[in-house]
Amino acid sequence: MHKIDFLSELGRLKRPIWKEIKKYLPQKSPTGHYEMVRDYPLRRGKYFRPGLVLLAAEMFACSPKHGRRRGGNPRRAALAAAAMQVSEDWLLIHDDAEDHSHKRRGLPTLNEMHGVELAINAGDALHMIMWKMLGDNVRLFKDKTGWKIFDTMNDVLLKATEGQYLELKWIRDKKVLVPQKEYLDMIKRKTAYYTMIGPLKLGALIAGASEKDIQTIEKWSVPFGYAFQIWDDCMNLKTSDKKQGKEQAGDIWEGKRTIILSHALLHCSSRERNRMEKIYRKERHQKTEQDIRYILRLMRKHGSIAHAENIARRFSKKAGALFNKHTAHLKDTKAKQIIRAGIDFVVQREA
Repeated sequence: MHKIDFLSELGRLKRPIWKEIKKYLPQKSPTGHYEMVRDYPLRRGKYFRPGLVLLAAEMFACSPKHGRRRGGNPRRAALAAAAMQVSEDWLLIHDDAEDHSHKRRGLPTLNEMHGVELAINAGDALHMIMWKMLGDNVRLFKDKTGWKIFDTMNDVLLKATEGQYLELKWIRDKKVLVPQKEYLDMIKRKTAYYTMIGPLKLGALIAGASEKDIQTIEKWSVPFGYAFQIWDDCMNLKTSDKKQGKEQAGDIWEGKRTIILSHALLHCSSRERNRMEKIYRKERHQKTEQDIRYILRLMRKHGSIAHAENIARRFSKKAGALFNKHTAHLKDTKAKQIIRAGIDFVVQREA
């Protein structure tokens, strides 16, 4: 069987999504404001989440037995997928402002270029545009499907704010050692629901999937999300600024609590631990390059990054097995094969 290039497939899926997004990006007064509103969408990320919307719509659209179409038409998924991508853009604007990040998709963040206040305002505008898109999507479907998509998006975004709250609260409370169970709960809300469960459910709803199929998405998407985020944490420490499009070791500068950090804290000496905790309790602007190098050196010394990579691979393997089990009744379409390749891809990527 020909090996699927997941990134190339995402690139192919960008075209219909971007076509929809362009329709909603204003070019009017005040000019400076709308230039900021268009900035992140124009940077064009990987489109991982909207890609999953289109792929799920295609995968679930075929009848398990005969391969014919169900009630849903996957061609009608482009607007919902576009709204999914716009949600990522406004969330990233707010996330960058909250984390005081410097780079996004290879360029300075909006908060770095224009200040936190104007950046948040631009994010708010994109937020409103997203709901406009979802409202138009309700009109497109002219039945309960549009409202189910609207409600699902609302639920997923609310979950994401819960995860963001937990992460920011740990930093605010200067809680440095976070148990793995608490970390997984946070990324289940912030990553698994938003990046996997939400997009896949949107596509399944559009396809007219059965209630059972929609419910079982979570079974294989949670470990899929775990693998994605844990691997992302590792890449942040290993991959260069240029390759990942954001600053290397940005998670340390921002004080992110990860499995990597917890492992290092549990395996280092008391002296090392005291210094690590002291660094992590500093505000970003108080940290030095020497602080960052020290943390990275300890994480490598104690095998903490390799430990997290192994955990991510195990979750990816589990997600793949559960995906095979819970989608065995579906026709082996190309869309299904691409999603399966995506589960493997998340722990093979370098950026």
